Amino acid sequence: MEEQMLFTRVHDALDVPTPPGAYERLRTQLTKKPERPFLWPALEARWEKKGFKLAAGLAIIAIAAGAAALAVRSTANNRSPAGTSMSIAAYQKMVADDFNALGSKFSGPCDEGIHDNCVANSTRGIPTLQGWIDDLSRPGIPARFAVINDEMRKHLLQGLAALRDVITAGEANDGPAMDRAIIVLEYMGPWAGTVVTGISSSAQVDAARYVNGVTTEKKFFFDSCVSSCTLLVSPQAFSCTTNGGVSCLQLFNDVGVVYANFSKDLVQYAAPDSLASKDARLQTDLAAADSVLRTMRVAVAANDQVGINSGVEQLIRLNATIDRDAAKIAG
Repeated sequence: MEEQMLFTRVHDALDVPTPPGAYERLRTQLTKKPERPFLWPALEARWEKKGFKLAAGLAIIAIAAGAAALAVRSTANNRSPAGTSMSIAAYQKMVADDFNALGSKFSGPCDEGIHDNCVANSTRGIPTLQGWIDDLSRPGIPARFAVINDEMRKHLLQGLAALRDVITAGEANDGPAMDRAIIVLEYMGPWAGTVVTGISSSAQVDAARYVNGVTTEKKFFFDSCVSSCTLLVSPQAFSCTTNGGVSCLQLFNDVGVVYANFSKDLVQYAAPDSLASKDARLQTDLAAADSVLRTMRVAVAANDQVGINSGVEQLIRLNATIDRDAAKIAG
């Protein structure tokens, strides 16, 4: 508790915004226990190391969306940039409403090895998820959210395909295929929950606060993970079957939460106009890494070591670019 108070006081003294769950993320990175829960701080919920629980997780998404709706109503600086057909406030409400609607479609147990409600949940969820995708495909998305909107749409498209795979596997009584689809689907929920929270409370900040925020995110979370997260070492250094009992799914989750929160913070504490071009470059390169992570998730679900290794090699290259982007902002 004393350490957390000190952490908060340091942020207050530097006038650096403290993202939700920042202290817990820092503590996780510093302790680096071999088996630790997958923490998605924006939802303030812990997931077991084998992954996000679909029914429970999407129920929590519905609760989080209620808070997101409140944030939309209270967010300052919600004016839309000139030339867009959708205001920032309208976009925030649209995303929060879609987020809440999807969470309401899932109930009962559905997880790896527990398939009782998976087909019913997926059948109910598909039309709602498609509606969310359609909303994200509208013209006139505010410029502030252009990159994260495209990322979200791609996550939801992957989730939509996974829902259909769940139904196909269920109709065929193919348990292993259903587990693979669930692992892919599990990624969408926590990622969306993280970034929707940032979108809903997004406000443009001044240069000093933006730079301090990027510096904090880079130094304490991104750089820390790049140097110590097991998945980001040379891909030949581990395998999914010989990694000391820690699954590649857990190793993936450890990395995924860092990238998701970096992207979330960039929209929550939006760059001032003077840093917009540098911010756009950083967001775009983070989105490129996110694209790799989505492909890697399929490889993790299939226990495809070759595919995982390929993704790691791409991430290692992209991480150097992301680090340079952030360093140019941090000065």
